[in-house]
Amino acid sequence: MKYFAVVAFALALTACAAGTNFQKLGPDQLAYGKSTSVDVVQKQGSPTNTGTTTKNGTSFDFVAYVFADAGGKPDTENVTPARGQTFYFKDDILVGSDFTSSWESDSTNFDESKIDMIKKGSTTVDELVALFGQPNGEYIYPFVANEGERAKVYIHSQTTVTGLEVSSKRKELIVTYSPATNVVTDVEFNKAGIE
Repeated sequence: MKYFAVVAFALALTACAAGTNFQKLGPDQLAYGKSTSVDVVQKQGSPTNTGTTTKNGTSFDFVAYVFADAGGKPDTENVTPARGQTFYFKDDILVGSDFTSSWESDSTNFDESKIDMIKKGSTTVDELVALFGQPNGEYIYPFVANEGERAKVYIHSQTTVTGLEVSSKRKELIVTYSPATNVVTDVEFNKAGIE
């Protein structure tokens, strides 16, 4: 699933503009463990894509929105600006969402050199936010492995289209924590570049 957004971005960006522009749904507009896919579609309209993915050995449905416009203003030179938000459901109950953008106006780029400053068992969620800013996603059990835990999510994707050549990069930081203590329990960083 983590490569879905990269591939969707790459396919969307082969046109000058693709998808329907949308505004990110923030955490105050979602109720993890309660909202349904109908709730999301009522707020966002028809999705760009729907499907199923597997995480932690469990199958989840997703609803995804992607928008790209080669004439827009990117966060990095020579990148086609795009944004995407994906919502994950188990038995039609929202268990996660993440947002990525390479638009200058709402870029989700983050400084990966700070990841080593996150310490399992001692870094708090407030300290995490001080290091990286507000997260652009949240996951709850069973989208995180351990019941009773949640994850703050930082994702950034970039796609460059030159003629018929498409290259994409994606990085994601998933920081799991205990809501009871607000202390980090796990840190996962993935980085991919697809040419």
